[in-house]
Amino acid sequence: MNLSTAIKPETTINHTKTESFKISENIATQIPKTINIRWWWKHHSWAAYELVNGIKVMSDRQMALIVGQSKGNVKNFVQSNNLQVIPVQIPSKVIIKGHTLPTVATYLHQLLKEDKLEQHPLSLSRNEWKELIKALTNNDVQNREPLVPNPRFFSRNYQVVSAKPIQIKLDNNMTLEILAMPSGEYRIGYDEGLNCIQCNPNWLLEDSPKKAKTLAQLKLSPSPVKCLIPASDGIKQIYTLSCDDWLSIWEYFANKGNRRATAILKACAKESISFRVAKLLSSR
Repeated sequence: MNLSTAIKPETTINHTKTESFKISENIATQIPKTINIRWWWKHHSWAAYELVNGIKVMSDRQMALIVGQSKGNVKNFVQSNNLQVIPVQIPSKVIIKGHTLPTVATYLHQLLKEDKLEQHPLSLSRNEWKELIKALTNNDVQNREPLVPNPRFFSRNYQVVSAKPIQIKLDNNMTLEILAMPSGEYRIGYDEGLNCIQCNPNWLLEDSPKKAKTLAQLKLSPSPVKCLIPASDGIKQIYTLSCDDWLSIWEYFANKGNRRATAILKACAKESISFRVAKLLSSR
């Protein structure tokens, strides 16, 4: 079940363009950019944005959808409790006020305390709501630790290299973060490659013999590369696969009816990832 579609808000939520606010040009250059991602808890997921340092934020509307409230309720709660707001630039270039996942957890905790989640369409038990709140609260800390891909298939003897992140545009308003290595090779992080097709990133992390067999059938390389990416709060560590490996993975999901995977494959057939990166760099 997709969490963002499962919730019916108590009051009508306006599904128009994400609210933005004006900001001076000098300040705008310091606003961190984000990418589109989906945040997962068990088999539920919802849309969010991710900063380069791994911190995830949600817009007023995204936060309203997860808690089943109106955007007005969200704004009033955040303002009245002086909760953290982070100005960020989303992929459409719009500047929004982002709410961190711990802020979402604080709101959920208050609604749970006031017994306003009992009639929630998710029908979670009180203990399950507490689990979700804990997951939201701890996410930013956990996200900064590198998660190891399925050890039943991938080797622990991996390379560790520095890399430069590059954002490229695909068709249908999709973006993809490519990591450029000193050798000239381009790679893609395990979470980025799965988030872009709205697939649970845990698909590559599960310690599962069955999943290891699937990965072997796709003829992926068993030797991932861990890339070190400069971030505002230190170094971000990302396990990556080659672009060819990702083409195999996207084809696997496209054959299962994943439309975003099909769209990415078509975009790559029109212009390869390496060509798109080269074209971007030459235009700078």
